[in-house]
Amino acid sequence: MAERIEAIARTGTVDVVIIGAGVNGAGLFRDLCAQGLTCLILDKSDYGSGTSAAPSRLIHGGLKYLETGELRLVAQSTYE
Repeated sequence: MAERIEAIARTGTVDVVIIGAGVNGAGLFRDLCAQGLTCLILDKSDYGSGTSAAPSRLIHGGLKYLETGELRLVAQSTYE
């Protein structure tokens, strides 16, 4: 990794610039670096502090249907 940082500092160029260091940006960064590309990842705040830090509304597993007593939907969502 230190070699890659030195290469970026020496040449001032990268192959890919990724905007957003959430789960998708970090995953893309990892995959591209594993393929040998020189990557730079930028985010307006700390890594994973946006949507990736609060995914409770993205993945509910049917729990939200318990509030309304819709047990059939709870069972159905566990199969998806």
